Parts: sequence; C-alpha cells; structure tokens
Amino acid sequence: MGNCPTEVLQLNPMSKIFHIKFKLLVNSIFVLIFFGSTGCKKGCSDPTALNYDSSVKRNEASTCEYGSFNKQSLLLNLSDNFITPSLSLYKNSIDQLVTSTNDFNAEPTLINLEILKNSWKTSLLNWHGICILGPSKFITTDQIEYTNIYPIDTNTVIDNIINEFAPGNNDEEGFQALDYLLFSKTSQETINYFLNNSFATQYLIQIVNNLSEICYSIENKWNNEKQDFINDYESVATGTSISIIVNSFNKHFEYYIRRGKFGLPLNVFDQFTQDVDPHLVECYFYGKSLPFAIKGIESLKKLINGYNFNTDENLTGFDDYLNFVGAQHSGINLSTKINNQIDHILTAINGLNDPLSTEIQTNKTQVDNAYEKLQQLVPLLKVDLTSALGVLITYADNDGD
Repeated sequence: MGNCPTEVLQLNPMSKIFHIKFKLLVNSIFVLIFFGSTGCKKGCSDPTALNYDSSVKRNEASTCEYGSFNKQSLLLNLSDNFITPSLSLYKNSIDQLVTSTNDFNAEPTLINLEILKNSWKTSLLNWHGICILGPSKFITTDQIEYTNIYPIDTNTVIDNIINEFAPGNNDEEGFQALDYLLFSKTSQETINYFLNNSFATQYLIQIVNNLSEICYSIENKWNNEKQDFINDYESVATGTSISIIVNSFNKHFEYYIRRGKFGLPLNVFDQFTQDVDPHLVECYFYGKSLPFAIKGIESLKKLINGYNFNTDENLTGFDDYLNFVGAQHSGINLSTKINNQIDHILTAINGLNDPLSTEIQTNKTQVDNAYEKLQQLVPLLKVDLTSALGVLITYADNDGD
C-alpha cells in the first residue's frame, strides 16, 4: 500500500490573527452565557407558585404559575374558629347580663349594681367581637344599630320612663341606653333613681331582654346557614360568602369604627367649623371609650388573619389569600402592609387617654393622628384588598370624605 500524501495547511500571519480573535470572541460569548444563566437566572421566585425555583436570582412574575387557593378552607376556619366561638362568647355574656339585671331589680344593692355594670361592660366588649361581621345577611343594620347606636337620646329615655313608654327607637335602647341608666349618676343615686321610679326597672328589663332576643336571633340565623356559608366557596361574586364577609368588615370598619368612634366626635366631616362634638363618643357616661375601639380593631385583625378567636392561633385567613395571589403594595406584601397599618392604629389609640370626650378637646392633635391612621387603612382594605381578590364593594359611603 502506498502512503497518502499529507497536505500541510499554511496560514499567513494575518489569518493567524483572525483565528485568535475569533476564538477569544467565542470564549467571551460562552462566559457571558454561563454567568448570565447562573448569576442572573430569571424565572419564578415566588414560594407560593407551583413552578417556584429557589435558584432564580431575578423574578419574572409573569412566569409564575398558581393553582387555586383553597377558599373553602378559609371559610371553614372563619366559621369554626372565629364566627361560632365569638357568637358563643357573646351569648354567654348576654345571658349573664340578663341574670345580673334580674338580680339587681330584685335587690337593688351596691353589690348587685356593680355586678350589673361589669356584666354590661363584658357584653359590650364581646359585642365588638361579632359586630365586625355586619351589616350582612347574618347581622342586619337594624340589629347593629339597635344594639349599640350612639349618642343616646337621653331626653326621650327620661320621658319614656316618666310616662311608662317602652323604648321605640334605636337611640332609646341598647347598650348606650344602659350606659346612661347605669353610669350617668353616682352608684347610690342610681339605686335611688330605680327605687323612686317604678317604671325604670321595667325599662331596664325591656332593654336587656331586647338585646338578648337580638343575640339569639343572630345565633339562630348563623346556625341555620353556617353550612351553606362554608359550601359557598367556588366564587367571590357579589352575594357569595367571601364577598359578604369582605364587604361586612370593610363597611363596619369604615362606617362604625373610623367614622362612628372617632370621625363624628372629631367633627371631621363638617367643612365649615373646627368645633368638635365630644358628646358623640361611645360610652359617654361610662367615660371609657377606648377599650371598645381597641376591641373592634383587634377583632378586625383576627378576622383578616384567620386567627382562632379564643386562642389567637394563626390559621387560614384573608392574609393567606392575598399572599397566594401575590398582592403587593409599595414593594411589600399587601397583607404585611395591612397588618402594619392596623398595628399603627392600635399604637396611636393606646397612646390616648379616656375619657375620649375630654381627650378630643384637650389633646386633639393626637386624636386627629389616630383618626388619620384609621383613614389610611380604608383604601388598603376597600381598594387594594378587594381588587386583589376580585371582590366588588356593594355598599355606598356617603360621608363626603
């Protein structure tokens, strides 16, 4: 066999330079691709997403894939661990209020009066654990405003007692009528008043019995519709369980807490005067308004975060729903933003002193600051939260604010 001739390829100097530059270019591209794929890897870095990748350095939200949030779990938790136990606690305290009222009427002593006053306070505090659920299909506006509307019409209450008329309007009854009857005088003067006005004891009994009747009506309605509430989880459309609860806590916070407990006494909705209306505070005669405001806001926080009402165990709540859909506000989780704002509110209110009626007049700047903190929560709940969850607000706010 003959040998195949070997052909040697000769490169001129210019060709060698070109070859070297080409190899350098290829190597550079490889390095860029390598570091780009390892140091600046793009993808989904949301831990709640189905395609979460812990190695991603640069999140691209559009690439994240999500399953369905377990809305039934949310409703089940609200039912079993918030609504039912809060109603039970309130009912037990109302039962005790009925007993204390009957005991005082049978024997109007200083001891029985103090027991009655404590029963009133406990019941009103527990009311603030459930009224955050209304107005809704479970707690009507009439029930809310009969139970705890203020200010009370003291002249009509007195006239009713003198003329032996039963309470006929919201501002003649409920917890705030009891506030007037039990706390507007000294303890001994209160006892003397009931001893000297025969219809006063009957009036007191009627108010308390009406509170009890409303309480049992709310509980019965809830028990009858609880399972339907839990099963209505497939949609957040108007009238469904999630829509009802979101609308309820939004309106209750905006209208009864922000407006009722602070806005009206501060007279923030009157553009023509700087005068305040201290007599419009809750529990004016008791002289302690702040514990009830704090209780209402704490109940709102528990509801949003799915806390167990009795143990504060953090279970499935609207915060989890917001985190699941990736709701953000100013670069942080919307749920965190909402909780931070609620904490700011509680800090501001805890910095105030009772009587709130006096504080509004002597320390108005700080009360204004608390109101502003309350106001800042409204759009977070009413706009951001509802938009993130796809819930439509169905109530009207006519404050003009």
